[in-house]
Amino acid sequence: MSGMQAWSRWRRGSAVALAVACLAVQPAPARAFELFGVHLWGEKTADPNDAVVDPVAYEPELTLTVDNRDLLDDLKQSSLLIARKGNPPSGTVGLLQRARDDQANLVGRLYEEGYFGAVVRIDIAGRHIEDISVSDTFADGGATVPVSISVDPGPVFSFGTIAIAGMPDGGGAEAIAAAGLVSGAKATSIIIRKAAQELVIASERDGHPYAKIESQDIIADHAASTVDVTLVVAPGPQAAIGAVEVTGADQLDPAFIERQADIPTGEIYSPDILEQARKNLARIDALGSAIVRPAETLDADGGVPIVIEVSERKARTLGVGAYYSSTDGPGGEFFWLHRNLFGEGEKLRIEMEAGREVTSDSYNNFDTYNWRAGFQFDKPGIYGPRVDWLVKGMVLQEDTNPYFRRGGVIETGLSYRWNDQLTLAGSVSYDYSYVEDYYNGKYYSILSAPFTATYDTRNDTLNPTSGFYLRLLAEPDYVTDEPAMYVTGDSELRLYRALDENERFVLAARGRVGSIGGADLEDVPAHRRFYAGGGGSVRGYEYLDIGPRIPGYGPTGGLSRVDGSLEARINVTDTIGIVPFVDGGYVAEKSLFGGDEEFRWSVGLGLRYYTAVGPIRLDAAIPINPRPDDPDFAIYFGIGQSF
Repeated sequence: MSGMQAWSRWRRGSAVALAVACLAVQPAPARAFELFGVHLWGEKTADPNDAVVDPVAYEPELTLTVDNRDLLDDLKQSSLLIARKGNPPSGTVGLLQRARDDQANLVGRLYEEGYFGAVVRIDIAGRHIEDISVSDTFADGGATVPVSISVDPGPVFSFGTIAIAGMPDGGGAEAIAAAGLVSGAKATSIIIRKAAQELVIASERDGHPYAKIESQDIIADHAASTVDVTLVVAPGPQAAIGAVEVTGADQLDPAFIERQADIPTGEIYSPDILEQARKNLARIDALGSAIVRPAETLDADGGVPIVIEVSERKARTLGVGAYYSSTDGPGGEFFWLHRNLFGEGEKLRIEMEAGREVTSDSYNNFDTYNWRAGFQFDKPGIYGPRVDWLVKGMVLQEDTNPYFRRGGVIETGLSYRWNDQLTLAGSVSYDYSYVEDYYNGKYYSILSAPFTATYDTRNDTLNPTSGFYLRLLAEPDYVTDEPAMYVTGDSELRLYRALDENERFVLAARGRVGSIGGADLEDVPAHRRFYAGGGGSVRGYEYLDIGPRIPGYGPTGGLSRVDGSLEARINVTDTIGIVPFVDGGYVAEKSLFGGDEEFRWSVGLGLRYYTAVGPIRLDAAIPINPRPDDPDFAIYFGIGQSF
């Protein structure tokens, strides 16, 4: 088990738990409070804009002149009149304006689908909108006004002649082809816009920071159902990167921000350089936002100055929380976070947590409590923007089913971002703990040197729908008291794939394989062995309970482990999702697996509520092949997906 295991929480994942957390930076005046869109307390302030003078209720109907169910459904979803019918407009003027807006909106949507000859007609109470005066009235006596939307899409157009002007050396053909703007292809306004954007980007990558599209000539030939397109580019001057200016910094040192952006002055301008600078700055937790852009004009030397506009987050955060577990009992936690300790984004977090088991006989017995207190200090960009320094330490006591432990650990190391996906990290740690399990109870003094490589292409860390995550660990541990040495190897792979264009159905898979070599089971401290079971492993089983067991004692942990999960994440609505899943895990007494242990399986169903900070998770799991003392089911609550 990795040395980083010392930082894991002790709460048993199989418990039914309730967590409450609140963050506070500054006190705020009392006000109305809503949760998930439900008004809970406080006086709701009336919005004067909510009142509509002379509201006109209407009932829209959209029809197509052709039989195309997909297009009809798409237009209904795009229609402003249909989407806003629950909010009646004000008088004839309001209804006419909404109808005209919708006419332009639907024509634009049809152009996006290649219908450049489409005709959209809107009638209100049987009269064409062009024949209606603003002085006319509808809905006498409050009756609902019928609104008819008739769409004749016409034929689908294709691209005819394509031309580019203004690009040096006749360039740009490859850029527009990549966007889909080629003769004979289906003509859509989306492709034309994308091709124009790609031409500007191609010009910028050639060192022209002020490139723009000067004009677009789009001619539709209705007889041939083709669209001829001519895009005229104004590249502007080519320039090298000039001075860098930082604006908006208050507590952060502007020189630090400039170093972390790592913009190479003197190089030919490219938007890719600015995008990399944005990614570099996004890693600084003290920054709320960072915009990196070229200045509006060249400097006196013909270079393009770069402006970095930043906003800072509040430096300090306090957090408190409380929870209750049916197996571990009540508990609470507290943390204090400073995001900018010395003016260069240094982050210090101090945290404490304590709880106790409900099965304990005495509240005065110190050994019946689980607790920890620790700190973590992060120094970003200690050797350039790609190298960070980390120091963390903790003292703790944990009483799990497999072992009891009391002690402390301190660790320091560096991480290096090879690129946007690959991060390499190495550290040294010292762990001094008293550990008691089935085999013995004694003090351990352990020196470790964990090395990790992480490759991450996920599109979102809290709710990924594509990409993968791979983590490899190699950690030699030296027990100075014995003396003895062993090596831990561990790996984890997570895969994500959306099965539909709107990413409402996502398959997610996770697998972990690990082994400890160089020592027998009883020679490896109990808190460094492999375990499985619980919320972060095989749901439905007790925390750390899968694997070798001693009759009358319980689990002992093992020297090798395999576990994994498969989930189908299905969005029922934009905010509600269900997740059927299956988990499995196996822990062996030996380093090379084998033995008499069985692979333990579970199935379950989860509920997700999607918020701006990630999904709120509720999972229920049932063991498939339980042992006699395994639970019948387990429930888990948390924030973020399970993996």
